[in-house]
Amino acid sequence: MDEPQVNIRHLEGQLAYHSKQNGLKRYLIKTNVELRNKENCTQILSIGTPNDLPIKCVLLLGETGAGKTTVINGIINYLYGVGFDDDYRLCVKEELVSTGPATGSERMETESQTDYISMYNLYHQQGMKHECNFVVIDTPGLADTRGTQHQKNVMKHLEEFLTTDYNIDSLHCIGLVAKASINRDFTFQKEILNEVIILLGNNVPEITNLFATFAVEKPAVDQIVRNAGVNFIKMFEFDNGVLFAQHRLSDSVRERDRPVLEYRWENMQEQYETFFTALMNAPTVSVQILKEKKLLQKSLKELKLHVEELAQLLTEIETNKKKQNKYELQEARNRDWRQERRITSKDRLEVPEGFHAHNCPQCNQTCMFPCPPDKDDQNALMIVGRGVVPGNTADASSYTMPAWFGGWAMGALQASLTASEVVLMTGGLPGALAGVAAGLANLGKMSTQTSEMSTQASKINTEAKSCNFSNGRVDVCGEKGCLCSLSQHLIEKERIVEHSSVQYEINDDLKELYDVAVSEKNDAMAKIDSGWQILILRKRQVTEDFLGIVIVTKTVARISQGLEQFDPSKLLDQVIAEVRLGHPEHIHHAVHVLNVLKKSINKVNVCDGEDVDRNCDMIMKLMENIPHES
Repeated sequence: MDEPQVNIRHLEGQLAYHSKQNGLKRYLIKTNVELRNKENCTQILSIGTPNDLPIKCVLLLGETGAGKTTVINGIINYLYGVGFDDDYRLCVKEELVSTGPATGSERMETESQTDYISMYNLYHQQGMKHECNFVVIDTPGLADTRGTQHQKNVMKHLEEFLTTDYNIDSLHCIGLVAKASINRDFTFQKEILNEVIILLGNNVPEITNLFATFAVEKPAVDQIVRNAGVNFIKMFEFDNGVLFAQHRLSDSVRERDRPVLEYRWENMQEQYETFFTALMNAPTVSVQILKEKKLLQKSLKELKLHVEELAQLLTEIETNKKKQNKYELQEARNRDWRQERRITSKDRLEVPEGFHAHNCPQCNQTCMFPCPPDKDDQNALMIVGRGVVPGNTADASSYTMPAWFGGWAMGALQASLTASEVVLMTGGLPGALAGVAAGLANLGKMSTQTSEMSTQASKINTEAKSCNFSNGRVDVCGEKGCLCSLSQHLIEKERIVEHSSVQYEINDDLKELYDVAVSEKNDAMAKIDSGWQILILRKRQVTEDFLGIVIVTKTVARISQGLEQFDPSKLLDQVIAEVRLGHPEHIHHAVHVLNVLKKSINKVNVCDGEDVDRNCDMIMKLMENIPHES
């Protein structure tokens, strides 16, 4: 079917033939789907090409069957200049028509034919009346048989729609659509409008108009609406029944009926002309205030959430401090899980040839060593190598000094002699050789695997050349605390050496308690350290939330020109009341944080985000003592 050519050639390619009824061809204007959100039941449809012309926005509200879609079709035909004598009409396609469950049957007539909020962007095109872009928002039918929950869902979706960035900054008209013949209470529509006023502010009535549809005769709906207490500026009588009425002469249309239909058409067009003239000069209601209110509610929820997180963190830090203290005490109580015990043992070591030791059998110790040989025993003085048995004089003379020194050095390296002993034994050797011998003795001493308790060299009379241990002494020994008689001491070729070692006794039960205490204490300390780091971030987050609330309250007051006022202190009281219903262990921390914020209100001076950092620092300073003051 060819597209119509009269008056709307600029719509070429944008129309689709739909049907023919009452002698009129119906064409659907093709719409471009810019957005469709099933979750929020929202769709945005556009006709034409976007441009930079001003935008006038109309929001339609009305119960099911009131004729909102017919009003949209009337607007389309008016804007595109469709005349009474034209044999076609334009209409928009309802993109989404909901059907019943499972069976696919059509929904009852008392239910809205669409659950979607549909926004039509009518971009200006050549030949259109009024050089402006128009936005018409069609909402789901209200007051149908699905009950109050459905109405709440509609209002929820409408709020989400208006607060979402769909390039809608202001509303210029709220059209209450109602049949002109309605004769029942309008209370429900009043409730809906009141909810819109709550959303958009008290100046909503200034842009509210009553659209009386199918108004063939003077409608009485305006008085019913006013009696219900609904305020509106003006009523427009849209006799949309004539829009698709048969007007050509036929069996059903007589010649005398045509003037009546033509009059009704002209009256409808006149009403649309009056409405659009008023719309072009209408005041605006900013949707921005709704966005700011939504932002305020969101900010309050975030503040409550972040304050509770901060309070929970403070509780965790307190808990970990108590845990740390508990396990520090347990660690101290069980610190002695390992007991040290020193064990002493004694061994007998053979003394070098020509020497002897004085041993006390009662004390089981060597009281005197080394005891030098008799001064006449030259053989013992010269031949002291370990393992060499002195023989006759010839043997002694043939036993040269190097041979003697080599044998003696082996003894020193085997740790049987001390450095002091070597000094005594090498008294007759040249100084250099004696020093070398003493060094070897020390080297031998370092290689031994046992500690040796020997008589200090300082206690030995190095001038003695004979065994004079008893000379000048009383009968009591007196060496190393020995109180035994000298006569009881034994002169032996072995000396008694005392060794000591350390053994540890472990109490497994105490060790387990100690290990657990150390582990749990370290774990608590790590969590406390981590908690302090996170605490700073949490405080900063709460501070920024609070400043955001202060900024929004001032913005709302400015946009609404003082009609909307929010007291930040009262808003914080509201949050305090909500957190008191939270976890009992966290409540006192949360309330304390919010009270600190309340104290800072008079010190905060921000507007639209100015000096945010400075104010953040000031509030963070006030919160330094948290949690110590909690």
